[in-house]
Amino acid sequence: MNTEEFLKFSGKIIITTSFSHNYSDVIKFLTAQPILGFDTETRPSFKKGVSYLPSLIQLATSSVVVLYRIHQKRLPVEIIQLFENKNIIKVGAGISQDLKNLQKLSVFTPQSFVDIQKIARDKGLENVSLRELCEQLLFKKLSKRQQLSNWENAQLTVAQIQYAATDAYACLLIYEVLCHESASNTTKEK
Repeated sequence: MNTEEFLKFSGKIIITTSFSHNYSDVIKFLTAQPILGFDTETRPSFKKGVSYLPSLIQLATSSVVVLYRIHQKRLPVEIIQLFENKNIIKVGAGISQDLKNLQKLSVFTPQSFVDIQKIARDKGLENVSLRELCEQLLFKKLSKRQQLSNWENAQLTVAQIQYAATDAYACLLIYEVLCHESASNTTKEK
């Protein structure tokens, strides 16, 4: 399979925690954005009845993806404020479970989160997994090879970093395509 067929985020990737030297600059950057692609990653469990809390939050613009590594199993106030900010649209795929799991870390009221799968279903699309939406709307494949890797490792691999960045970026691109189609249809109807 030709690797050019795969969607790949090629912009700047910033990995941070609330203890990182770049954290305050990253938060300023994120809170200045009108829209962000959103996703989380969680260490997989292969044992019945065992589950883990999210380890990583991905927030994407068209040129920068921030990978926020969750430490001490809690969210810092700045991330909570971002999640509660009505003025910043956060778009993701199947986000209700992500939000429920994040709310196990810290109490917050999600504001302006948009699920691209719901928009796609409302538009009549039947296969609305992120992988399917990439193929249908972006005409690119989406690799899921790293999905079941250990997101709690001390160091993320290059493959994990690329995968995580691309997933959040894909959500943003798909949202833009879905919204553009809505705008085009509205214009045609007038």
